[in-house]
Amino acid sequence: MPRRPRAREQRPRVDDPHAQDPYTGHWALEYARRLADRHPPHHRVLIQTSMSPSGYFHVGNFRDTVCAHLVHRALRRMGRRSAILLSFDDYDPVRTGQAARDPELAGHGGRPLGEHRERTARICRTYLAELRAMGILPPEADEDGRTPPGGDWQTHYQYERYRAGAYRTVQRRYQRDADRLAALLGKGDGRDLFAVYCLQCGRNTTEIHRLDRRAARYRCLSCGAELTARDPADVKPSWALDWTLRVAHESIDCEPAGQDHVSAGSTMDRTLPVYERYLGFPQPVIVPYGLVRAEHGSGKISGSRGGGPYVRDLLAVHPVPLVLWLYARRDCLADLRLGFGPAAFLGAYEEFDRFARSASGDGPDPERARDRVLWELLTDEEPDGYGTLPRMRTVLGALYAHGCAPEAARRHLAASHPRADEPLLAERIGHALTWLTTHGRDRYWPADPQVLADSQVPAEPQVPADFQASVSPQASAGPQVSAAPQTPADPQTPADRTLDPLISRLRTHTGPGAPRSGRTRAEFREIYGALFGTEHGPRLDTLADVFGPAVLADALEAYRDRGERPLCVELPAGSAALRVPDLQEAPSRAR
Repeated sequence: MPRRPRAREQRPRVDDPHAQDPYTGHWALEYARRLADRHPPHHRVLIQTSMSPSGYFHVGNFRDTVCAHLVHRALRRMGRRSAILLSFDDYDPVRTGQAARDPELAGHGGRPLGEHRERTARICRTYLAELRAMGILPPEADEDGRTPPGGDWQTHYQYERYRAGAYRTVQRRYQRDADRLAALLGKGDGRDLFAVYCLQCGRNTTEIHRLDRRAARYRCLSCGAELTARDPADVKPSWALDWTLRVAHESIDCEPAGQDHVSAGSTMDRTLPVYERYLGFPQPVIVPYGLVRAEHGSGKISGSRGGGPYVRDLLAVHPVPLVLWLYARRDCLADLRLGFGPAAFLGAYEEFDRFARSASGDGPDPERARDRVLWELLTDEEPDGYGTLPRMRTVLGALYAHGCAPEAARRHLAASHPRADEPLLAERIGHALTWLTTHGRDRYWPADPQVLADSQVPAEPQVPADFQASVSPQASAGPQVSAAPQTPADPQTPADRTLDPLISRLRTHTGPGAPRSGRTRAEFREIYGALFGTEHGPRLDTLADVFGPAVLADALEAYRDRGERPLCVELPAGSAALRVPDLQEAPSRAR
């Protein structure tokens, strides 16, 4: 009996507004399609990304902005008009606990974040500088993110917006209908949906006794004042109402949000009746995303208190397309792990290089086509140059073999990879050097300086990959790391018998490399132990070429006479690495 032909697989309908269609090439395209289906072709879709400047914005906060950026680019790819609204929620109050912990916020508990203007401006400008370095903030934006009207980017500061009366009309309507809104939100009393910033002490620790369209009569629990606030700018709606108010006033069509904001009973869930039965238009399309977690453990980075690591930490060791790819490669509902350890760092480069090579290729392969779509969502740059680069492991090896001298490593890599894109190769060397001198330092160097003091040769061999003397022309002013003082070697020890002849010959050596001699393995261990506290290291010829024979002799003599290792004192700052401008005062907490 002949087999019946298999029924054609039907594409399932996605009814859940937060579910993602597995048949779409990328989740950003799926949300862009929903927006395009909802609005007419001439409509400009406005995507809001908002955050509160309670602390420096970290890689968890950045996921919100990346989601908005990718949906924006997906819409533009479809030929639709789109813009991003970055909203800094600096009209939120300073939490009492944060004011107690942070000396800079002492006495500001309960007052708007925006009242501490210098601190808020510093935090927001730091984030905007990072967005500019990422290519997300348009080049025409000023340091506060403001752009000429009519562009595809807007930056709002809610402290300014409320104080300027931008929402006054909607606020008065909300105050008038407070009881109706409370019923829609499942609250018993409409007065609980608002808090007054006290006219006397400026704190929002108030209880409202009477509320109507024109005024709010309240008592302050901090200073005891009983006053009437007649300006809606002093009456701050709760977060749920504040969100709907801004959506109504700004005509926001889409907003990313953490999964905790779209689950049952969350803000997005509870405000649905407000949109449907009060405002009379649908809730914006929500782009839900998962948590951003550290490389190890179950803790999340995306906490509301702030704390690192930051976008600038990612940019210090990764190119811009790779940073965006880290956020875009997986389903946005999935949790994301970011780290700077060897496994995370090298693994990210290995996978990104495969992705770039696939995106740059031609052919009908479906996976290659998906990679090309994703690349076009990430950047307008072509992927071809990244496919020509050596692996990051190879770059690290070249730096190690050439005494961490970037120019020497570049010449070596250019010779062995003649097709490599030169600017991208220089950038990759800079990122490798930065990683070696920061996150990779403990892997290639004794983690505790006391290790150097306890033993001339460590128990397990370590590779000195991050060092460079200040006399090297490639070195720049870097972090100062004190080498632990050593007890000078006994004049009768084998170390002395090894070092003395080498020092003498280096003093008179004029040719390339180091003086030739039939050294044994034990003698090499003595030399590298004296220079770096390790059993192995770059070839002596390389060290002599990078630092010069005289400097090498001085370093050996310093160890022999005083137990010092001067080549360990000054590290390269990674002069070729990407630096984000105007971030010198911003902290870095990358681990």
